[in-house]
Amino acid sequence: MTQSRPPTDDLLEAAFADARHAVPDLPEGLMERVLSDAMAEMPVTNKQPLWRQVIGTLGGWPAMAGLAMTACVGVWAGGTLTDDLMLGLTPLDSAAFETGAGLGAFDLLLVDG
Repeated sequence: MTQSRPPTDDLLEAAFADARHAVPDLPEGLMERVLSDAMAEMPVTNKQPLWRQVIGTLGGWPAMAGLAMTACVGVWAGGTLTDDLMLGLTPLDSAAFETGAGLGAFDLLLVDG
C-alpha cells in the first residue's frame, strides 16, 4: 500500500526557499551592537584550581575543618580502642566486658558503670 502525497503549492515552496536564502538588510552597525550587548551579558567563567572546586563542593572551610576533625577522631579511635586494651585483663574479666557479638573493642563503650 502506498501513501499518496498531498498536493503541494510549488509557488509557496519557492517563496519559502527564497526567504530562507535571503539575507535581511540591517541598519549600519546593528549587528555589531547586538553582538557587543550579547557578549556583555555572557557569564564570566571564573576558572578555579581543582582543590578550591572540591572544597567549595564540600561546603567550604568550616565543613573541611569538621571533616578533618572527624578523620582525626577516627584515627585516634582506631588506634586506641583496639583489642590490645584487653590483653591486661584475665579471661574472666574480658568475658564480663563482652556484651555483643562481633563488636570488638567497641564493646567497652557499651558497658554501663
